[in-house]
Amino acid sequence: MAPAGVASGLRPGAWRFWALLPLLLLVGVVALFASTGNSLLDLVGRAPPAVDRFDIRRVEFVPGEIRIRVTNPQRPKLTIAAVTVDDAVVPFELDGPAELGRLRSSTIVVPFQWVEDDPYTVGVTSSSGIQTSFDVPAAVEARGASPKGFLGYALIGLLVGVVPVALGLGWLPSLRNAGSRWIAAFMALTAGLLSFLALDALAEALDLQAGLPSGFQGPGLILLGVAASYLGLTFVAQRFSAAGGRERGAPLEGVALATLVAVGIGLHNLGEGLAIGSSIALGELALGTFLIVGFMVHNVTEGLGIAAPMADGARVGLARLAALAVVAGAPAIVGAWVGGFITSDVLGVLFFALAIGAALQVVVEVGRYVARRAPGGLRSGHVIGGYLAGIVVMYVTGLLVA
Repeated sequence: MAPAGVASGLRPGAWRFWALLPLLLLVGVVALFASTGNSLLDLVGRAPPAVDRFDIRRVEFVPGEIRIRVTNPQRPKLTIAAVTVDDAVVPFELDGPAELGRLRSSTIVVPFQWVEDDPYTVGVTSSSGIQTSFDVPAAVEARGASPKGFLGYALIGLLVGVVPVALGLGWLPSLRNAGSRWIAAFMALTAGLLSFLALDALAEALDLQAGLPSGFQGPGLILLGVAASYLGLTFVAQRFSAAGGRERGAPLEGVALATLVAVGIGLHNLGEGLAIGSSIALGELALGTFLIVGFMVHNVTEGLGIAAPMADGARVGLARLAALAVVAGAPAIVGAWVGGFITSDVLGVLFFALAIGAALQVVVEVGRYVARRAPGGLRSGHVIGGYLAGIVVMYVTGLLVA
């Protein structure tokens, strides 16, 4: 049989040229358009120039200073020309360039004797005379990185993540005494928990990306995080399946499935820790305390979701259970550090996007397990009831966080 290229009338290797031809033509069209400048756009009328507005990312108060972090969210360059505090022009220094390119940032340092708990309005004016304002409801001294701060945030992450998940794993002995239908119900409950977490993370990611400069492409960042975590956990699941000697396409079960559930929950707890750390760093101490208590109650049910896949498997030692609690809960510590010391909305969007993809992948894996192993499959009344119960449990405990 003749090669495909010969059969179609092309010489061997000629297909490479035809494959590159569309790209070469595209480069030529773009170059032609660029060489004409704005003349083509002038045919349909000139658009008004972009408003020279900065994006004020963060305002920090340190003794004798106000530090303002600004970013240029648009394509034209912006120059920092003046700074005001409560409509009064103040002297300032720059920790970074005065002229900012697209998505470039700089920190403005303003010598100022501020008063704690007083409200302030800071403004940054560009060289074109347009001012961007930012209201601070109450001035609170910023906490810098320190050994005490790292220890404090680590303790908070431990209480929010590891401890509740470990307590939830305490239901494992009771689950082992349940019948096969009830085990299927608790597996479906795990899928309900994770479905709720995925939707909750999506809401958080969309809310955070709405505040990002348009140049960061927030929706695209969410899609990137979802795809990366979903495909990454799919690869991990395949490796677990191969290591366990299962036939191709067989669903995970036992400790392997519990580990996958723990990873998915851990990525969600990364975002929870970020929310707590950010609220404390920005001076919202009451909100931070409320989030700690709420997430502790909320996350106990996550331990139940990890325990359910191990209910009808071999016995699991305390060391393995402790490792699962760390995998699911310890990311809350990392999230609290990032939120407390960096407070980046970009990282927040990415963290929650990773949680979405991970939760969805684990839901698919749990669904495959239930469909194959549960009496009656996915249509069983126990399975349907368990799935809905998982959503209800997360909603009710989530009311403590809302």
